[in-house]
This record gives sequence, structure tokens and C-alpha cells, in this order.
Amino acid sequence: MRDEGSVAGQHTMTMDVASGRASVTVDDLTERMAPLGSTRTTRPPVPPVPPAPAGQKSSGVRVEIQALRALAVSLVVIYHVVPLRLPGGYVGVDVFFVVSGFLITGHLLREVERNGRVRLGHFWARRARRLLPAALLVLFSTTVATFVWVPQTYWQSFLREIGASALYVENWLLAGDAVDYLAHTNAASPAQHYWSLSTEEQFYVLWPLLIVVAVWLAIRIGVHRRTVVGLLLGLITVVSFGYSLWTTTTSPPEAYFTTPARAWEFGLGGLLALLAATPLAGSHRLRTVVSWLGFGAIAVSAFTFTAATPFPGTAALLPVLGTVAVIWAGAPRHDWSPTTVADFGPVRFLGDISYSAYLWHWPLVVIVPFAIGSEMGTVSKVGVLVATVVLAWATKVWVEDPVRTGTPLARRGLGATALATAVATALVVVLASGGWLFVKHQVEEARAVAEAWATGGDPCFGAGAMDPERGCGDPFAYTETVNTTFAKTDVSKGLGCASVLAETEVKTCRFGSTDPVETVAIFGDSHTSSLYEAMEEAAEERNWAVVTYLKAGCPPLATARMPAANQPADEPPACAAWGEEALRQMAADPAITRVFTSYRSDIYKYEDDEGALHDEIPAEVAQAPLRLLADAGKQVHVVRAVPTTNGVHLGRELINQEVSAPDCIAAAGEVDDPCAGPRDVRLTPDRIADAAVALQHDRVSVLDLTDAFCDESQCHSVIGGTVVYFDGSHISATFSRSLGQLIAARV
Repeated sequence: MRDEGSVAGQHTMTMDVASGRASVTVDDLTERMAPLGSTRTTRPPVPPVPPAPAGQKSSGVRVEIQALRALAVSLVVIYHVVPLRLPGGYVGVDVFFVVSGFLITGHLLREVERNGRVRLGHFWARRARRLLPAALLVLFSTTVATFVWVPQTYWQSFLREIGASALYVENWLLAGDAVDYLAHTNAASPAQHYWSLSTEEQFYVLWPLLIVVAVWLAIRIGVHRRTVVGLLLGLITVVSFGYSLWTTTTSPPEAYFTTPARAWEFGLGGLLALLAATPLAGSHRLRTVVSWLGFGAIAVSAFTFTAATPFPGTAALLPVLGTVAVIWAGAPRHDWSPTTVADFGPVRFLGDISYSAYLWHWPLVVIVPFAIGSEMGTVSKVGVLVATVVLAWATKVWVEDPVRTGTPLARRGLGATALATAVATALVVVLASGGWLFVKHQVEEARAVAEAWATGGDPCFGAGAMDPERGCGDPFAYTETVNTTFAKTDVSKGLGCASVLAETEVKTCRFGSTDPVETVAIFGDSHTSSLYEAMEEAAEERNWAVVTYLKAGCPPLATARMPAANQPADEPPACAAWGEEALRQMAADPAITRVFTSYRSDIYKYEDDEGALHDEIPAEVAQAPLRLLADAGKQVHVVRAVPTTNGVHLGRELINQEVSAPDCIAAAGEVDDPCAGPRDVRLTPDRIADAAVALQHDRVSVLDLTDAFCDESQCHSVIGGTVVYFDGSHISATFSRSLGQLIAARV
């Protein structure tokens, strides 16, 4: 996901600027990053420090790396605050991965040259003191801000990611969520940007171990250490790049978030450190050209890439190789070299605070709209930018620098650092877990209330309140049974019966009567799955047994011409194979007498002979599975697609896109049905229902439940004391249950 999203599917996920010290000096790389407590008298002689490259300050500051940091953090902040201005700003992650690979590999190689080995404990302790204080401070502050300003409907997903970020597994969590058909629609959390920091931390853990293995192997086989390190690094880089290319096509979330698919970017930086750690002293004109080309490549990718760009894949080569070029060129002395700009005071300042700026900016972007009660405008966006700089500067001055160099912790042994790290991490994890458990307890209490009400026989429960003959008063009132936090977790059991992603195997669930008068099937996508509880109630009313044939993201049409929704490019054949087998099984089963089918036809496209995608589905394509089942003697009921949640009014503006119903209701407060929308906007085209009507087959009919959701002018999100949807289009299990008697009566 890029915001990503996406993202499952947007580029809401970004870069890590935690690649080392804010100012990188020769002293930093040879002394400050060297293991503590080394005994020089028992080690091989230390190689002389190479002279500073031409154009580099005498202090040893690598101004080009500072400029890269400043550029990269600017790209990501602008991308997040005003994404339309910089659609490819996410490429900054690649810049920092290369910088990290270069700096850390160079440090480790120098330590091997100096000491003959890598002191892992000291290396990891320095990384912890460098990265964790600011990172954990931001996570702690973000957790508190979530409690203060964010509605409880968001707490569980936000706190879950905060805990994962504190444990540095956020990238794997997001990769898993992005391929989860439902979880990928979650709102971006304020800790989402820690995915890249997690990737960096995993690199810091694994890469020194690989260096140790390479050194050991070099000693055993009698080959120079740098040769073995280079071969190992080159192999990892090539394999990772190949894996990245493959997963970019087959599983974009895995390619974007996971460490194996990103390792080649660190690897190229490491190879640069191995082969050309110091820029050439001469050729200032050439190095100037190369440096500008490198910066230009990064800029071009930031302005031309979009959320639709397959990434990382081959596209990532442009910013990655651009970064390699800038580092190789160093800081050339030439009248029109970028060194003057790189050494400009504000650029160096931004490079200095880049790590903390990255950490602070995204929580502000996510939480400020909750705090002010509206989307950010120009003033609030400027405020976020100013607050980011101020917080980043304060964090560097009062947290990063003192912990790294000026506290007893920096002078004590590994045990003190390990203990402080464990305590601080535990504090954040416990705080986040406590909030998560608090919400979980409330959800379980609300679930029990809803269960008791649903089984209590109240005629005004859920969809029953829409029946004018029951005299239920205001069907859309906000009652004590409306609980938005519970509603967001009120997911149908049918989704657990659905096949997912690239599965072609038909997975079924069976429920209802053990001695039925009829056996019926439900056949469709995740929206059909949400009718599970309705079919449970109908089965009890009519003495049915029910068998499910469900697959998330796939239309129930047995054709590869219908690509799956929100799925990888290789998914359509899986949909077709699954659909063909499900149809065959239903048609061949003499016990099945009825089939209920539906799907969100407006989210699927039809692919013509030229490969172009169209909204319109040819009637014969939509009718084919209906005719097949009807000709096999089944009564086919096409359930017309339920309304969506688009068309919500925010102030005077009508938002014509789906919104999370629980979040929308929670944000509005305890008012009657605040998230209703115009009927003509919320009723989406249902091409399979239209095809069923046109088929004019006596065994095919349309079951229209629209009047359970909509009155003459509006479609509603609170009905009969229940929240209708658990997200933006899937009906909640509780409301689904209230539809059961309606289905039983109309069939």
C-alpha cells in the first residue's frame, strides 16, 4: 500500500530517516560509532583516517549526505501535508535506505579493519541510544494524544500499530493488513510511518550478523575479508532485487513493506561503502555533473511517480541510483556544484533535525484533524509544518543529543542501555495495550447487549423499525443501544467462510437445520458474506440448511474477463477458477434447491478482447451463471446490492465517497442518524440484478431489500438502534441479523 493505503491501496506509507547521526563526520564514523571499551593496545594498528575529500568541510561533515537527508524529509513531509503537490514524495524512503546501507556498512568494515571483528553488543547499544529515545517519546506522546482527541472507534487499530511500532514489526503488520480484504481499508494510524523505521531496525540487527559470518568464513577459507563481504553483499542485493521485482507484480504490499524486498536498497549503499567509501579527490567537473544528475533523478521521481506507479520494482532504481550518485560524487568544488546549496545553513539545519522531523510530522497530520474537528486547511497545514520543525529541534537538543553523548547512560555498559531500552519500550507497549484492552472490554459488553436485544423479540430491532405497520416511532434515533466502537468490530461470521486472495479452492461453511426441508446456498463476494446472520435467521424461520460459496473480492461470474477488486494482477484467473468450481458443485448437488447470490457490481470491471476495462458488463456474461443454476433446477434469488455510505454531508459539502459509518457517527456525537445520505447517490448500479430481470427466467428472481435501508429520500446508517455498517459498505452482523425475517417472508 502506498497511501499508501495505499495503503492497501494508497501511498499513505513513507520513508525512514533513522539512518544514523544527524551530522556525519569522519570522527563519528571512526570513533563515536566504534564499539565502546575497545582496548587499542591489544588490537591491530588502526589504519590512518583518509584525508577529507575535496570540497568537504575540514570538520569532516558529509554535506552531501546532510543534503540528501534534508531533501528526503522535505519530500515526505510535503507529500503527506499536500500530497497532490508532490505525488511521488514517498521515494524519500529509498534515499534513506541507501544512506543507511552506506553509513552502517562503512562503519562495520572499518571496525573489522581496526579490531578484526564486530562487537555486536556495542554496535546495537549505540544504535539503541541513537534511535530509540526520540522514537519512543513520539510513540508515547502519540498514544496520549490518541486518548485525548481520537474517537474510540479508532483506538484499537491505532494502538495496535503503536505497539507494533514500539516492537519494530510495523512493516510486517502493515503488509499483512494490506492483503487482508477488510483490514486494508483501515484509516491510516499515527504510527504508520514507523514501518520504515522497523525495516531499518531489522537491517541493523541482521546486517552486522552477516558481516560476522563473512569475516568468519574469510578466515576459514583464507580469503580477504572484504572479498567475502563483497560477494555476500552482492548476492543479497541481487536476490533481494529479484524478489522485489517479483513481489511488485504479485504482491505489491509485500514488496513495499517487507525487509527482504527492500534489502537491495541497503545493499547498494553497502556496496558503495565497500568499493568507493571516499569520493574521488579530483574530477570536480565530472563529480559536479554526477551530483546534479543524482539530485535530479530523485526530484524527477518525486514529481512524476504517483500512487499508480508499480513500486518499488524497477521504478525504485531512479531514486536509489540517484542517491548512490550523490554520495559517490561527494562535495565537489566547482562554481556550479550543489555543494554550495548543500552547505547552506537551513539545509544543514533540516538535515540535523531530519530524524525527529520525520517522527513528529505524521502523528500531527493524522491527529490534528481530530483535535480541530475538521479537515486541515491552509492555516492548520502551515501550523503542522511549523510544529514539526519546533518539535524536531527540541527533541534533537533535549533528547537525541543528551542521551547519545551527554548522559550517564552513554557512559555506562551495555546492561544499562539494554535495561533502559526494555523499560522505555515496555512503557509504550503497556500503555497502548492497556488502551486496547479497555476498548475490548467495552466492545464485549456492547456485544452482549446487542445479542440480548436481538434475541429479545423486539419488533423495532434493526430493519424491523422500517416497517410502518409496527409503529416504531423514529427508526433513525440515536438510542442507548448504538455503540460505534462495537459496530466497527461487528463483522459477519460469513467473512470467516470466504476464500481470499489467490485461493482457488472452494471453501464452504454449513449451518442451519440438521433435518431441513430445503438446502439453500449463498454465492458471492464479501458483501454477500455479510448476509450470513440474515440467512441464519431465515434458516431458523424456514427450517433451512445453508451452505456458503463465498470469495472476498471476486464477483460470482465464472470468467477471467472480470478482474477481482483490490487484488493483485494475477488474481482474475483465481476468481474464474473458483467461480467455475463453485458453480459446478452447486449445480451438481441435488440437495441444493435455492441459491442466493449478489455482489457489489459497481466495484468490478469487464475486460474486453483488447484488454480495456469497462464499467458495463455484457448481459450474457452476467446471465451465464444464473442460467446455469436455473437450468440445473435451482431457484435463484439475486439479492440487489445494498446502499453504500457515500453522500455524507460535511458541513455544506456533500462527500461522494464511502466513509466508515461507525467513525462518521462517532465523530458527529450522539445525534440522530448524522450520516444519512441521498437515496439517489447511495444506491449503486446493480448489473447482475438488472441482468436477472432481463433474463426473464421463471427460476430467476430479484430480492430487493432497499426499503430496509432507505426511505423515499434518504438511505440511513443508524436504523432501529443499530449501526447498519461496520465499515463503508459491509453491513454489520447485528443489522444483518435483523434482515433475516424479512428475507424469510419475501422468498
